[in-house]
Amino acid sequence: MANVVVIGGGLGGLPTAYELRHYLPKEHTVTLISDKPQFTFIPGLIRVALNLNPLNHIQLDLCQLARRQRIEWVAGKVTALDREKKEITVEQDQTVKYDYLAIATGASLAFDEIPGLGPHGGYTQSVCTPDHALQARDAWLEFLENPGDLVVGAMPGTGCFGPAYEFVLMADWELRRQGIRDKVDITYVTPEPYIGHTGVGGIKNAQKLTEELMAERAIKAIANARITHIDPQNITLADGCQLPFKYSMILPSFRGVEFLRKVPGLTNEKGFIPVLPSQRHPDFPSIYALGVGVHLEQPDKTPVPIGLPKSGEMTEAMGVAVAHNIAVELGAIKSPLTKPTLELRSCTSSEKNQNQVHLTRV
Repeated sequence: MANVVVIGGGLGGLPTAYELRHYLPKEHTVTLISDKPQFTFIPGLIRVALNLNPLNHIQLDLCQLARRQRIEWVAGKVTALDREKKEITVEQDQTVKYDYLAIATGASLAFDEIPGLGPHGGYTQSVCTPDHALQARDAWLEFLENPGDLVVGAMPGTGCFGPAYEFVLMADWELRRQGIRDKVDITYVTPEPYIGHTGVGGIKNAQKLTEELMAERAIKAIANARITHIDPQNITLADGCQLPFKYSMILPSFRGVEFLRKVPGLTNEKGFIPVLPSQRHPDFPSIYALGVGVHLEQPDKTPVPIGLPKSGEMTEAMGVAVAHNIAVELGAIKSPLTKPTLELRSCTSSEKNQNQVHLTRV
């Protein structure tokens, strides 16, 4: 019978494997491959970076989670994909055959596009991975001992701005709690066309509410900003403006992961995977994809390039559709193919305005 393989054990891959196991009878195998031994709730890394939670509070053992649900577990990094042989190479020497494949790898981080960006050889922090969050926490603890200017934001091409907003507002709250907010000037710098755009235009009152929120907290905000260079003390923008910093967290843009970019015809020029509304690849019927690694076109033409956010909620919706449609293809359920409802939720709150939730359909 069929072996359905899911690559990636994060917010997209793990729920997709669960859904597949739920839909498929036991004669079909569901296999989960991940190069990480633990599931990490990525949105929780901001609290780790700000020393509000330990890392182990947001992690679970992937092997245990998989086997508890009768999912085959393969630990290791995928290094190659042969779509003609329907074969995956793990760690150079292990081969896994598939009948259907769900790609939920996430993306790689494009720190190298800006000199001085990122925690590896650069001068800014990140909350994109567990290792980054731990390094950001160490730097944050030093910053609390010797505070100065704080700059938070995103580089051009970034699509998911939520973590930057969350980080800057939580940092403001924590600095007030520590009694040192008066010693820190905070700047939010972003390629968004206006504050509160968040990669999705047209959200009602988003600009007004977000600007009010920043003003209430004395956070300076700079939109339409293109970061070009970072040195140990300053972030330089394309217009020549320099932002001094003692601590900075700048989100990178994404590109597709390396092994996928090497598969002929699988991805676009940036390594993202095109999909049909069913989440199936348009040219390869046995391959589905979901999450951050999927190509979604940004409809807005902005002065500084930005991407389209792919939230955890959107990723899970894609995964549910992938599992359902593979089950239909295998004859496990009788139903039309489905497509995910991709909605983005935004919640705003300020002293003048109570919590407001807005839905935007992508």
